[in-house]
Amino acid sequence: MISPQTTSAAITDPGRAAQVLERFRQPIEESLQRALSDRGVPLYEMLRYHLGLDGGSPVQGKALRPTLCLLVCQALGGDWTKALPAAASIELVHNFSLIHDDIQDEDRERRHRPTIWSKWGVPQAINAGDAMFCLANLTLHDLRPLCGDALVVEVLDVLQEATREMIEGQYLDVSYENTPEISLDAYFDMIGRKTGALLRASVEIGALLAGTDATVRQRCRQFGEAIGRLFQIRDDMLGVWGESDTTGKPADSDIRRRKKSLPIVAALSYGSPEVREELLTIYAGQEVADAQIVRVLQLFADLSVRERVQVMADEAYQRAMALAGEIAFTPGGRSDLEALASFLLERDR
Repeated sequence: MISPQTTSAAITDPGRAAQVLERFRQPIEESLQRALSDRGVPLYEMLRYHLGLDGGSPVQGKALRPTLCLLVCQALGGDWTKALPAAASIELVHNFSLIHDDIQDEDRERRHRPTIWSKWGVPQAINAGDAMFCLANLTLHDLRPLCGDALVVEVLDVLQEATREMIEGQYLDVSYENTPEISLDAYFDMIGRKTGALLRASVEIGALLAGTDATVRQRCRQFGEAIGRLFQIRDDMLGVWGESDTTGKPADSDIRRRKKSLPIVAALSYGSPEVREELLTIYAGQEVADAQIVRVLQLFADLSVRERVQVMADEAYQRAMALAGEIAFTPGGRSDLEALASFLLERDR
């Protein structure tokens, strides 16, 4: 695990964060099960399998995005039960992207089980991802009797805009694999779309369904953006230094796939011309051999890349905490959100 070797700005109570993540799990899962009710086609078995709702998954997803939506709604004085359809829709959108992401990255495992494409093939995995996206939109209809059509349209606009940005970010992420070098600014723009957009939308939709005004919604958008940056920076750290037994993905997977994740972008930004040339040569090949991975990790260590990236994560965390302090959350709600942010800064999967 990487966390014992890093210095973080958070003071974490892992038990508190786990309680927050578990608080809404059952109603979220019940909402997802309703959305995936069997229509006589085995396709829905694939979707339940991917979500870990088939009874056979040893590790389920964190359900971070729907939890954030419900938690923010409650922390702003709203009725979180009325936000459940939106929370389920957000989770379905996220998982549609994961199904397609596994195909694009050729990842054979997720959460310690075969991915949909490696189990059922690429064509059916594409169908599964498309179906998940369609169901996400249909699930929003369940908001109509709870909130009215006008508010449903607002929620749909926020979610679809975030989905568009997420796909743009995924496009950039894939395209950067064939780009020798990108800047830190380009990297942060990409993750702001790929990861930040849906996390931002999760927070904003929670605020919207709590009935807040435009000023609070804007602050919540900014809070969600900071959470998104924090989440992806930590994800990039795990892609290089995480333990495969914990993450559910092969160790050093981002280096092996030559992904332009933050560690390599930072190394190319801070390295000498000689180091940059060596790294660019390694990443220019069709495959990164085991000996080259060892060399990349040594160059990262020489440049203190892990420590530099941790500073960036700490800055995103502090930004999120400062914004949380400016939003009129209930004391308990603010404490819960702070616990989640601390967890994201130090998570190991």
